[in-house]
Amino acid sequence: MINPWNTIINQEWRISKVAAGAIAIFAILLLVYVASINIRATRGASITGDEPFYLLTTQSLIEDRNLDLRSQYELHSYESFFDHPDGLWMQSSAREDGKVLSPHNPGLSVLVIPGFGIGGLIGAQIQMMIIAALTFSLAYILIVRISGEFWISWLTTVAVAVTAPAFIYSTEIYPEVPAALFLIISLLIIQRINRSNTWQAIGLLLCLTSMVWLGVKYAPLAGLVAIWGFWRMDSPRRSIFLVCTILSATLFTWFHLETFGGLTPYSVNLVYAGDGTINILGDHLDFTQRIYRPLGIFIDERFGIGRWAPILLFVLPTAPLLWKITGSSRLILALILTQILIATFIAITMMGWWFPGRTIITVLPLMTLPLVILLMQSPLWVRLTLGVLGIYSLVITALLAVSGHTREIVIAVDPFDMSSPIFQLIAPMVPDYRMWNAHTWIFTVIWLSIMGILTLAFYFSTAFNQFDRSADISEN
Repeated sequence: MINPWNTIINQEWRISKVAAGAIAIFAILLLVYVASINIRATRGASITGDEPFYLLTTQSLIEDRNLDLRSQYELHSYESFFDHPDGLWMQSSAREDGKVLSPHNPGLSVLVIPGFGIGGLIGAQIQMMIIAALTFSLAYILIVRISGEFWISWLTTVAVAVTAPAFIYSTEIYPEVPAALFLIISLLIIQRINRSNTWQAIGLLLCLTSMVWLGVKYAPLAGLVAIWGFWRMDSPRRSIFLVCTILSATLFTWFHLETFGGLTPYSVNLVYAGDGTINILGDHLDFTQRIYRPLGIFIDERFGIGRWAPILLFVLPTAPLLWKITGSSRLILALILTQILIATFIAITMMGWWFPGRTIITVLPLMTLPLVILLMQSPLWVRLTLGVLGIYSLVITALLAVSGHTREIVIAVDPFDMSSPIFQLIAPMVPDYRMWNAHTWIFTVIWLSIMGILTLAFYFSTAFNQFDRSADISEN
């Protein structure tokens, strides 16, 4: 006969163990991520790209209680956080009423008000650092719930969290990491959702709404989670969720039409000024010229995340394993694939004025899960291989931090020129998609073949078949 007290004690011990692991990850990452502060983006400025415009809106919200940036430009108040000697350029065209608006959704600008208000740029970066550490600590909880493994999940989560893309974007002023946080929280809610719990349904909606306000580009991810959550609710909760979703979408649409003159803020961008939402979306879609990018975003010599974190090269061949686990792991697979497709076929460039990997940062914490599954069922040599790649990835991050602080490189311009032979070791083995020469074609075929063979080998291996019934413990 099963002793109910032993069951309760075991459950409490298990919860305490997971919580302790999450707290440890949070503390470790704070210590690691603080080293990413004060690594310059360009030779002339500490931040660049879209970062200053998010903070410019934050400054306007604090000082003027509005989104109009005219006074910030007139008074040069942006000099408190943007130190380029030539000042801040214009990214937007003025609207008919003369207002100058940042061509970005205002969610991130609102989110960093506390940090920026207290400590300016450094304060905002510290707030972003806390968000990043919290995101990976919660991702660890999510992964343990699905896999049932404590130590493998813990070590793998830390390994992914200290890769170069995660390290750099832990303090960059971009919406990808906050969007990842809301995505992880929404998945945690779905895993424990009670069909008759109204507050869980409302909490899920708030997370998904926050994602879209951070950036309309996260709407496909939010939509996938919303559909999954809707399916798992009972009829009364579905009705509440649907009504609240319609109200939220109506508010979002009204605000953007009223403020920006379109469903997206891109309509005030100098590049797209005067274009409608459909035309802007059409300009972003491109398939024929980008067919290489789903692979290139992993293996490109300069901007491939596998170039900066070789452990992530195993994400592509192991991701299909998520399909073999019932429940939310399939949703995670859909989220990862959706974001890769958005990053490659909709994003204007994967080689932007930013550090490599930005376009997939939102799902980077979720990429830990297929690696955990691989480690759980693989033979020793596979585990050792991943361990070596994890250590190699950490070394690259450390070298990047040192090179950044010594000003050998700047992260948004030439990080791939880092002179370390350890980093440059694999450069001859990956293609450079700026040019299509014999080297590019040969190594594209080689890597495509390797990924294909590993995918088939992992997916059809009998070692992973037990996940069909035993995994996803949170739902069984």
